[in-house]
Amino acid sequence: MKKLFCTFMALAVLNLSIFASAPLTRGTVVYIRTMSEMNSKTGGTLDAVVDGDVKAADGSVLIKKGTRVNVNTDCQKAKGVGKPGIIILSNLSTTSVDGQQINLAGSVSEQGESKRGKALGLGLGLGLGLLLPCLAILAKKGGEAVIPSGTVYNQFSVSDEYQIAL
Repeated sequence: MKKLFCTFMALAVLNLSIFASAPLTRGTVVYIRTMSEMNSKTGGTLDAVVDGDVKAADGSVLIKKGTRVNVNTDCQKAKGVGKPGIIILSNLSTTSVDGQQINLAGSVSEQGESKRGKALGLGLGLGLGLLLPCLAILAKKGGEAVIPSGTVYNQFSVSDEYQIAL
């Protein structure tokens, strides 16, 4: 009788743990807000947080608003011949309410102003038409890419299936 009671209680507790979790499905959109500015010239790290609660179908919160987001950034400075600076955000992850690391799919790239046409036109036009030293205008760089603080991105989604304990 004692074994039967223990088995029953173990199954009851196991069933309760299943009900105390919610699925976080692949493709669920996660809004990300930048908390600091980033410039392609200076590089560095980008501070970002989850911009709104991510909820299950029953309304329970799976990822809280304000949860820190880890962002991998790749910066390329503006170069000569008018090539612009570029910032690429990728390999994002955050944390669910139960402490699981949640990987996010997607990437975003920001690009500065391209001045390629202006640099080539002036450099070659003046350089060939007037003086050879005017070819130095080809060294004109493009604009640097900037991500302002407070920018919200909606291009990121949950990359896997997760079961979040509530």
